[in-house]
Amino acid sequence: MESKKNTSRKDAKRAKFGEIFLSLRSWWNQGIHARSGVACADCHMPYKREGALKISDHHVRSPLLNINHACQTCHKWPEEELKSRVEAIQERTQNMRNLAMDALIDLIGELKTARTANAPEPQITSAQDFQRKAQFYLDFVEAENSSGFHAPEEALRILGESINFARKGQLELRPAK
Repeated sequence: MESKKNTSRKDAKRAKFGEIFLSLRSWWNQGIHARSGVACADCHMPYKREGALKISDHHVRSPLLNINHACQTCHKWPEEELKSRVEAIQERTQNMRNLAMDALIDLIGELKTARTANAPEPQITSAQDFQRKAQFYLDFVEAENSSGFHAPEEALRILGESINFARKGQLELRPAK
């Protein structure tokens, strides 16, 4: 089995145009459920009983809609506690996502101002490169669709990178000192 360090190194080697290739596989591997051997279907398609048969529920959906079967087979805490834990993770991720979105919007506004002021083209091009990176990282977290739950630390790390790229883009547009 590949270590987390080797997976990250492989992803970094796939760099293209300065953007690190991110994959949902490497994202999922960062979370506690993957490290514990849990598969997607274990939570999103938990087993149910139909008569004497134990079958997988073929309605792929959020585990929060079926906490009893999706979560409590492993986690023995009350439903409300499990739900509040998930919601806390998702709220932290959404707050960071909002900060990343604000940083990106700020950069886009400053790019518009720089173009209007006829800023040097190399300065604008460099800031646009940072904008693309910030947008890519933000879009990646949004597209993953768990609001950070699958890998909370990784979601926050990637959103932090998005904010960093947006702020670097803003710095590129500042007059040289």
